Amino acid sequence: MATLEQYCQQFKDVRPNRARGNTSPHKICMLFAVIDLIQDGLITDSRIYFNDTLKNRFALYFEQLKTPRDKLNAAFPFYYLRSSAFWHHYIKPDAQTQYDAIKTPSETSLANTVEYAFIDVELFELLQNPTTANKLKAAAAVNLDTHEAGFKIWTKAIGHSEAKVDEYVLALKEKVADLMIFDGLEQPNIFAVNDYFDVARMINKLRGLSDASNATYGDPATGHVATCIKALELYRAYLDQLSDIEAQLDIDHIQHDDSIAETTKAVLVQARRGQGKFRERLIKQWGGCAITGYKNISLLMASHIKPWSTSDNAERLDPYNGLLLTPNLDKAFDLHFISFNAKGRILISEALGDYYALGINKDMQVPLKEQHLPFIEQHRDVYFEKLG
Repeated sequence: MATLEQYCQQFKDVRPNRARGNTSPHKICMLFAVIDLIQDGLITDSRIYFNDTLKNRFALYFEQLKTPRDKLNAAFPFYYLRSSAFWHHYIKPDAQTQYDAIKTPSETSLANTVEYAFIDVELFELLQNPTTANKLKAAAAVNLDTHEAGFKIWTKAIGHSEAKVDEYVLALKEKVADLMIFDGLEQPNIFAVNDYFDVARMINKLRGLSDASNATYGDPATGHVATCIKALELYRAYLDQLSDIEAQLDIDHIQHDDSIAETTKAVLVQARRGQGKFRERLIKQWGGCAITGYKNISLLMASHIKPWSTSDNAERLDPYNGLLLTPNLDKAFDLHFISFNAKGRILISEALGDYYALGINKDMQVPLKEQHLPFIEQHRDVYFEKLG
């Protein structure tokens, strides 16, 4: 029985056609269409019929993600997804030979040979759940040349209208790039930028533009620049959301790792969530926020210093690899906008922008012990320095 983590990996590995210099969106559009129809209750079991409902939903996604070289053809992904471990065909009686002879699939050849496609029952159950379905959508979107598809799905899911989503996508694809070129900072397609920190830099630079009027863009504080900043802030939040997906995948990996004892699994899962014994040890160690001394522990976050992804299981539970922080400091630290020197003095990245608005100031300090220093050194030298 495959796990969510395994299916996410399979979705990342669907191997779209990359001929002619671009990634074909066909397989991804087909997966998005199937997920939508399951969520809408229009596909009610693991069988997927090649009917007008499926083809129409596929076409909606295809119109959003196609390039000028791509041609609308739902038969291709319906057939070629069979190379993925989760997608299968139920062949019509006496049609196996004809099916095996297919060189280039068409709607006619599929109608003559395939009764329906079907996915694993376990996968169908995961796709019925909106939370796990969104994680699988995000995994499939990795195959695209950019994060555009995932951003559209996420932005609609948090309540923005389709018109607003289109406005933000246009700003990210064209207007932001124009402004960055104008500012002497030519950037690639914004949707090709998957680094939270690079997006933070762009926001900072555009805020600099909004401080002075420019005849080309009218009043940048309320018009063109403001829209671009809002779009970039949403894109930064989308990239941040992907890290939450990674956290859940980490938890799934722990839960399905047979080499880890069950009692240890429970402790590690709680630690990944910033709870349990790891949090208790940090509360005992710090007694309040490690930086401000704030005492209401119900509002404080247990933050790992050395990232979970690069820590071993012992380091993940080590209280000296953690700080107890207020939510604003936790977020800034986790995203490497702040760090500390060997004496515990705060270091603040310029990319953070108006840090006073977050209650952060240059006089902050954390009383580090010797055992903290190796973890803090890595956070500072490997991650914080990345922001420049």
